[in-house]
Amino acid sequence: MGESRIYYGWWLVAALFVVLAVSSGFGFYNMSVYMNVLAAVHGHGIGELSLAVSLFFLVGGVGGMWVASLLERFDARVIMAVGGLIAGIALAFSGTVTSLPGIYLLFSLFGFGNAAVSIVTSTTLVTRWFPGRDRSIALSIASTGLSAGGILLTPWSARMLSTHGPEQAMTWFGIAFAAIIVPLSILLVRDRPRLLGRGGAPAPSSARWNYDAAIRTPFFILLTLGYLFAMGAQVGGIAHLYNRAVGIAGLDTATLAVQALTLCSISGRFLGGFLVTRVPIRLYTLVNLLGQGLGLAIIAGADSATGVLGGAVIFGLTVGNLLMLHPLWLAEGFGVESYARIFSLSNAVTVIGVAGGPALLGGIFDAGGYPLAYGVAAASSVLAFFAMLAAGSAPRRTE
Repeated sequence: MGESRIYYGWWLVAALFVVLAVSSGFGFYNMSVYMNVLAAVHGHGIGELSLAVSLFFLVGGVGGMWVASLLERFDARVIMAVGGLIAGIALAFSGTVTSLPGIYLLFSLFGFGNAAVSIVTSTTLVTRWFPGRDRSIALSIASTGLSAGGILLTPWSARMLSTHGPEQAMTWFGIAFAAIIVPLSILLVRDRPRLLGRGGAPAPSSARWNYDAAIRTPFFILLTLGYLFAMGAQVGGIAHLYNRAVGIAGLDTATLAVQALTLCSISGRFLGGFLVTRVPIRLYTLVNLLGQGLGLAIIAGADSATGVLGGAVIFGLTVGNLLMLHPLWLAEGFGVESYARIFSLSNAVTVIGVAGGPALLGGIFDAGGYPLAYGVAAASSVLAFFAMLAAGSAPRRTE
């Protein structure tokens, strides 16, 4: 009679959707808003505050590796609650300090705490709770919270900062961050299915790799290298899309391009969650890399609203999929046992691309304009394609 009840893993997915929406909305998507407001209020240069944003990403990437090791020893809900509290406090005080060293310290702490509630923890929990075909669907739903945060929280945050200034607004943001994530983690997050008496055994075909062996395989090295190139191109392309579209067709088209990219990212991720249950992950990843390269190339060569919008649509359809496919492919290749540490290392390397992609495209723009910058981003996607093509299929563990 218990079998008719909804599997608790789906309640966990709903909780992770909200956690990721808060994490990305107040974190990833708000970074450019924080940077512009703090520069205007405190008189710091954009370049100086860009370092704070880079520290947020880099500390978060390295912190994710430590979080992964903790996930193997401690209950995930405790890790998430503590991380949510640290991130919330750091964000709350970030609007009250005026010195650059203080801003750097608080953004670093924000990134460190955010690492405990973001992609490493959420994908680890989904991997543990969904060992079979439903894993891709569950991950597509949970990770859509990342996009939802940008859609729902970032415009509201911008209005709050404009109306109340960073000292008040960022204090409220920090309180909201902790007030939502901490109780949600404690009340709804459960570490493993066995804690609720449900079966959580790995799928029969799952490999059982240890961390040290996995990270030395050509598969891991080439896949991680490919994602470094792919995420650098992706995040750089997203960061500069608005400015590129403004230069081609004006503000209205630029706004529409960003909206189109976001909506296509969400719809593409949902579609991908179902397609991956029927199509090999490797093949689907390679197709998405080519799609990303094509979209970026179209944006590079666009000279009209139609061109930039078409490129944004194609680019957007790949954005959510590539983010989702990274943990899915590693879990398929190396199994659940050491997944958290394996993924956290790969993710930490790709953070270099996430942090450096916008700066790289900005530097190329200064030197040769956006057609060249987006052309380089398209070429980076092609490099990622060949790296992952060379990675081959997921390796088999020989005992």
